[in-house]
Amino acid sequence: ITLGLLALLPITLSAVLLLGLQWSAKRAMPVVLASTALMALLAWDMSAVRVGASILQGLVITVSVLWIVFGAIFLLNTLKYTGAIDVIRQGFTNISPDRRVQAIIIAWCFGTFIEGASGFGTPAAIAAPLLVAIGFPALAAVLIGMMIQSTPVSFGAVGTPIVIGVNKGLDGQAISQTLQAQGWQWEQFIQLITSEVAIIHGIIGSFMPVLMAVMLTRFFGSNKSWRE
Repeated sequence: ITLGLLALLPITLSAVLLLGLQWSAKRAMPVVLASTALMALLAWDMSAVRVGASILQGLVITVSVLWIVFGAIFLLNTLKYTGAIDVIRQGFTNISPDRRVQAIIIAWCFGTFIEGASGFGTPAAIAAPLLVAIGFPALAAVLIGMMIQSTPVSFGAVGTPIVIGVNKGLDGQAISQTLQAQGWQWEQFIQLITSEVAIIHGIIGSFMPVLMAVMLTRFFGSNKSWRE
C-alpha cells in the first residue's frame, strides 16, 4: 500500500503545483521530475543509470507528442489561411447544422478510420482542430477528440497493439508451453484475444456516439441539459 501511494506522488504533486499553486509547467515539471527521480532511487532501488535512461526515454516520447501537436496546429492554420476551412464548414452545415451530427461524422467516423490507419494519437490531433475550425468550442473539441481514443485504439496503426503488443510483448515461450499442454496453438490464442477484444469494443463502441452527443448537449448545449 505504501509503495502504491508513493507511485501516486508525482501525479499528485503535479496537480497541486499546476492547479493548486498555479505554477507554470516549466516551473512545476522540473520539480516533479526531481521528486520522481529521487523516489525511484530511494524507494524503488533503481540504479542511477536506469533512472537516466528512463528520463531520456521520456524526452523522446515528449518529442513525439510535440510533433503530433505541431502537426495539428499546422493543419489548423493551413486550413484557416487557405480558406479551405470555409468550404469544410459549409459542407458540414449542408449535411446538418446539428453539432452532435457533425461531431459523430468528423470525430467518430473519420477519427476511428484515422486511428485504424495511423494510430498514435493522430485522430485527436486531426479531428479536434477540424472541430474548432468549424465553430466548436475548444474545450468541446478536446473532449470529443479524447473520446475518440477509446474503443478503436486496440486496432490502431493497422493493429499494432494486437500484432506487436500482444504477439511480441508477451512471454511467448512460457505461454506456448501452457497452451501446448491444453492442446492449443499460439495462433489460436492470438485469434481468441483478437476476437474477444473486437467483441468488447464492438459493444462499447456502439454507445460511444451516443455518449459523445450526451456530453455535448449537457456541457455545451444551449440549455446544458441531459435531456435536450
